[in-house]
Amino acid sequence: MVLRWGIIGCGDVTEVKSGPAFQSAENSKLVAVMRRDAQKAKDYAERHQVPKWYNTLEGILTDPEVDAIYVATPPGSHLEVALEVAKHGKPCYLEKPMARNLTESMEIAKAFELLSIPLFVAYYRRSYKRFLRLKALLDSGRYGQVSSVQYRLERPAPAPGATPAGWRQDASISGGGLFVDLGSHALDLLDFLFGPLQLRGAAARRPEADPAEPEDSVVVAFACGEQQTTGTGVWNFHSTESSDVLEITTSNAKILLPDFMNGRQVSVKSPDGTVLEEWVEAPPSTVQLPMIQSVTTAILLGDPSLCASDATSALRTARYMDDALETFYGGRADAFWKRVESWGVNSK
Repeated sequence: MVLRWGIIGCGDVTEVKSGPAFQSAENSKLVAVMRRDAQKAKDYAERHQVPKWYNTLEGILTDPEVDAIYVATPPGSHLEVALEVAKHGKPCYLEKPMARNLTESMEIAKAFELLSIPLFVAYYRRSYKRFLRLKALLDSGRYGQVSSVQYRLERPAPAPGATPAGWRQDASISGGGLFVDLGSHALDLLDFLFGPLQLRGAAARRPEADPAEPEDSVVVAFACGEQQTTGTGVWNFHSTESSDVLEITTSNAKILLPDFMNGRQVSVKSPDGTVLEEWVEAPPSTVQLPMIQSVTTAILLGDPSLCASDATSALRTARYMDDALETFYGGRADAFWKRVESWGVNSK
């Protein structure tokens, strides 16, 4: 049996990261795409040899030859689009983050749960071999119990005249600043590796920023797992350097991932610096292929547990994001993007 996919929102993320995976995964076929701009939808379909294209939700969702839907629109439209997908009874693979806040995310999850329709979320790094191997190592206890976790992501501020980050810096579309786009992936991976997090955070923006700009630096502290391991995370988008480092301290070793999100190396060292083991595992060329394969298999076999990123785990990540940004936005449960006057309360 082959699962026939339709894509809603065939923008940049679908060109290389995800779109080709629906054609190359086993028992999967991409049969239709939809974008409100008809010319762009047609162009995508022709370039990727997709049989059908639409410029309305109704068109693709009522196509009897489309079995499941991948929603690849920005987060600001996830609630509207996902509810339509659920209404039409189609299993869904939803781009991350799930929505702009936990409130919208819970509404989406509830709609699919009430209709017993499968819902998965594109936190695709959970399926990388590098992280699966790391999780197995941590779970084995080979180097003792994890005692602390430190994560840090730094990016230089854009140079004057540089291309802006676009919708990812528009809270009404993305749900916040770059932290929402990149931090959600990192926090979801920490959840995957160490178990559910109990998290608190603070966020700020640089003093010279426009009052309508979202956060550009975030710090969180968390406890996780049965052993209540403690950890910290820092995201700084106006740094003087670039780094993306995860350091895990256990009772008798340090585990270092020098390029956490997109790298390939994992090193384990003893307290005196001796390398105990080291491996290199590159991300797949089509980064979402392993996750899309697991989603396809889970839907075809009727077993959601075959996919590591479902609505339950994605809701936890949505909660972490709200917990980290709560004070900056003066609350996150409502349409905070409409009241910029309340932003930045903890950065004054």
